[in-house]
Amino acid sequence: MEKLGLIPASALIAETITHPIDYMKTQKQYMNTRISLMEIGKNTFKTNGMRGFYPSLGPAVLRHWVYTTTRVGLYEHLRGENSDFKSKALSGVFAGGVSQFIASPIDLVKVKLQTQALRNCKKENSLSICKNIFREGGLSGFYFGWKPNVLRAVTVNMGELVAYDTGKQYLLNYMNDDIYCHGLASINSGFWSTLFSTPADVLKTRMMSDSKSNMVECSKNIIKHEGILSLWKGFFPIWMRLAPWQFTFWISYEQLRKLNGISSF
Repeated sequence: MEKLGLIPASALIAETITHPIDYMKTQKQYMNTRISLMEIGKNTFKTNGMRGFYPSLGPAVLRHWVYTTTRVGLYEHLRGENSDFKSKALSGVFAGGVSQFIASPIDLVKVKLQTQALRNCKKENSLSICKNIFREGGLSGFYFGWKPNVLRAVTVNMGELVAYDTGKQYLLNYMNDDIYCHGLASINSGFWSTLFSTPADVLKTRMMSDSKSNMVECSKNIIKHEGILSLWKGFFPIWMRLAPWQFTFWISYEQLRKLNGISSF
């Protein structure tokens, strides 16, 4: 139980530091233009200053307190001791899918907060967005877009938890179980999680922003009008966000475990 308390603390640090990149990534995925990440950043700062990069920090942190605490805790429990790659992969898939399904309503609110200016709708806060979602779709309305969201979580966790775990075990053959090992393992996991998860992340952003089409229709429209490579739209900003997020999270989590006398992950 003590380990579970360290996960949300590490997630808070990571999410606060990297939230501006997540905001710009979501903006880029939603817009059907070739606008650069730098231009999005300039426009955001010009309009709202630094505050403009944090329109949804509250829901984002709350989502990770639910999502990351559940997935990391589940994965570590399920993988067991000295498990092979297959066991770790299955543990990562299950932990990611279950935790994201639970956290999906919070993710929906976060995406709507981040894209409301692009949708030319009245500026709302988290509470008013929740009221509108419930009024239009009831409780089930909070789970719109859960399928690509869960798919994204499954692929992220294959690239994050499993890649970090297996990468770290490989590195331990050549170096000590220290902050340098944890840093290298987190960089490795950042790349693979981005590669696997970007298509599902694009679908999640489009569906949760507009709430009009299902996953198959959304995929077909993107491929038809923008090309199949558009499913990896925002790859570099996602990588720019996932890599430092995971670096910050895993370094924080491993060090907090060490300070509390708990063995490394």
